[in-house]
Amino acid sequence: MDLNTSVSAIGFTVLVFTVLLCTLLGCVRRANGRLALPGPFPLPIIGNLHQLGALPHRSLQRLAEKYGPLMSIRLGSVPVVVASSSEAAKQFLKTHDLIFASRPPSAAGKYLFYNCKDIVFAPYGSYWRNMRKVCVLQLLTPKRIESFKGVREEEAWAMVRSIWEKSEQGRVGVNLSHTVSCYTSDLTWRILMGKRTVDRLSGGSEFEELAAQAAKWAGVVNIGYLNPCVEWLDLQGLRRRMKKVQEQLDAIFDKIIDEHVGRQPGRSREEQHNDDLVDVLVDMDGEITIEDKKAIIMDMFLGGIETLASALECAMSKVFRNPHVLNKLQEEINFVVQEDEKVKDSHLEKMEYLHCVLKETLRLHPIVPLLIRHESTEACIVEGTHHNYLIPTKARLIVNAWAIGRDPRVWEDPLGFKPERFVGKNFDIVKDPELRMIPFGVGRRSCPGFSMAIPTIEIALAYLFHYFNWRSEGELEMKEYFGATIPKKEHLFSIPTQRLRENAPSCLKME
Repeated sequence: MDLNTSVSAIGFTVLVFTVLLCTLLGCVRRANGRLALPGPFPLPIIGNLHQLGALPHRSLQRLAEKYGPLMSIRLGSVPVVVASSSEAAKQFLKTHDLIFASRPPSAAGKYLFYNCKDIVFAPYGSYWRNMRKVCVLQLLTPKRIESFKGVREEEAWAMVRSIWEKSEQGRVGVNLSHTVSCYTSDLTWRILMGKRTVDRLSGGSEFEELAAQAAKWAGVVNIGYLNPCVEWLDLQGLRRRMKKVQEQLDAIFDKIIDEHVGRQPGRSREEQHNDDLVDVLVDMDGEITIEDKKAIIMDMFLGGIETLASALECAMSKVFRNPHVLNKLQEEINFVVQEDEKVKDSHLEKMEYLHCVLKETLRLHPIVPLLIRHESTEACIVEGTHHNYLIPTKARLIVNAWAIGRDPRVWEDPLGFKPERFVGKNFDIVKDPELRMIPFGVGRRSCPGFSMAIPTIEIALAYLFHYFNWRSEGELEMKEYFGATIPKKEHLFSIPTQRLRENAPSCLKME
């Protein structure tokens, strides 16, 4: 037997042995009830990236209809588990919440959030627990959120006054997308900085533009991080763009912190009682670093400006498209708010239908459609419909909150906008045990800012529908573009007409 024949025989033997070994291992896995997750076939190099399209939350929902609510895909060279139903999400966010409490590496976390020093992108561990504690126990306490109710009322009133002026007393349409973005921006600046738009350090709309870019780049699928061997090439230019935005934002944050440090000495007790959130951070010198503070500020600004504006715009669009909802909402506001007073934060707790409108909006349009990716810290077994599945260590997880809120197995008429479905029901939008909708996430990595977000959105809606009737211009488009959030592709325009009665006090009139 010559050498070539010997080599061929050895190769054939190795091939047969490999096939037999794989078959044996497959039998063992089946015997233990642990099968590979179903999912679409991945292509070499790109995996299933080509199937995500421009709106990944919709594409993943369609794939889940074919392969099931618990499936696997491959993004580049990275295997990813996708949960698209309440039952699937519960496996990861409740049963195995601790195992999936970490985050995988991300370009957004590295280049925008100070190498993952914020609470959104930081991996699970002692550092993240400490930063979360800072946010929950120092910045977003119930008492502090309550202290900002006057600021929310003032900015909501400033918003409706601005609408009336821009509409030339109800004669022309107003760009409500821009208006609500200004409202969330001004409110966020006042809560964080104690300053309104005209006082800010960033120079006009510079900061808003940078924040919008940061939100956009944070939501883009980064090919380099999905194929580490080509990450250094920066094929999409994301690293370059993120670094540029972060450098400009960092300079603004330095100015903000320096100004607050300069006013610390000699503050009166009353001034300390009225601290804005940056004051609180500055007072924590020695507990957290300057980069930690700037990472938290970044979280707060993006969470307060981009996400809230997107939710408000979606809520208004939905109400405009459903006149019966608008009528019921205005009837409730008329009943709760007396004729001689402005809408106040304290009125919100009596507006059940308003709560229902917000719940229904966030069911259909969660603020973050695909929850920020999770990563497992150890292997575990999850239950599927017919089989149990072994999920390995460092498995990436995507939870499709957008699909969960539209699941026909959970929601009757899931695509209809029906706030009435929540009336008279004690449905907790944040802590629903069945995870029928998860607009703020759930478990350890849930958004700690929900307690600030909900009253911020609700008081804006109460003001907008208390003071005005609305006549929309053209079609009310609900087309989206994908990013960290899913804002509407087309801006929302509408013409306001004043609703107040003739005998209302002059201080409540728009003139």
